[in-house]
Amino acid sequence: MKGTVGAFLRCPLIIATLALSILATSVSSVGATTTTVSSAQKTCGVVANPAVHVVSKGSICVISIRLGANVRVKLRSGFRWGYPVSNSRAVVVTTISRDSIGVDAVTLHAAAIGRATIRTTGTVYCKPGVACPDLALLWTLKVIVTKAVST
Repeated sequence: MKGTVGAFLRCPLIIATLALSILATSVSSVGATTTTVSSAQKTCGVVANPAVHVVSKGSICVISIRLGANVRVKLRSGFRWGYPVSNSRAVVVTTISRDSIGVDAVTLHAAAIGRATIRTTGTVYCKPGVACPDLALLWTLKVIVTKAVST
C-alpha cells in the first residue's frame, strides 16, 4: 500500500506533461510564420526597417530584404560576440559596432540578389572573480535578397 498514492498521482502528471509537449511541438512546427518586427527584434536582433520582411521558421531567423538596403542587427547582451561572417557576396557585413566586451551590433548590406547566412558565436560574459556557467551560443541569420520585399 505504501507508495501507491505517489504512483497514482504521478501517472496523470506524466500524461499531462507528454500531452503538453506534443501540443507545443505540433503548434511550433506548423510551418513558416510571419512575425512582427518587435518579436523579431527579441528573437533575431533585427532593428525595425521597412525594407525588411521577417519570417520565423521555428528557432531559425530568416529575413527578406530589398536589394541595396541596409539592416541593423543588435546582438543579445550579456555575451562576448565574435565578428559576424557572411557566407555569400549577396550580403556584406559593412559596419561592426563594439562595446567593452565585444561586438554589440552589425549592419548588413544587401549587395546582390541571392541568399546568405550570417553567423557568429558568443560566450557568456562574466565579471572577474565571479563563478558563471561555461556557455556559448551560435547566432545565425538567413537573409534572402530580392528586388522587392515579399509579403
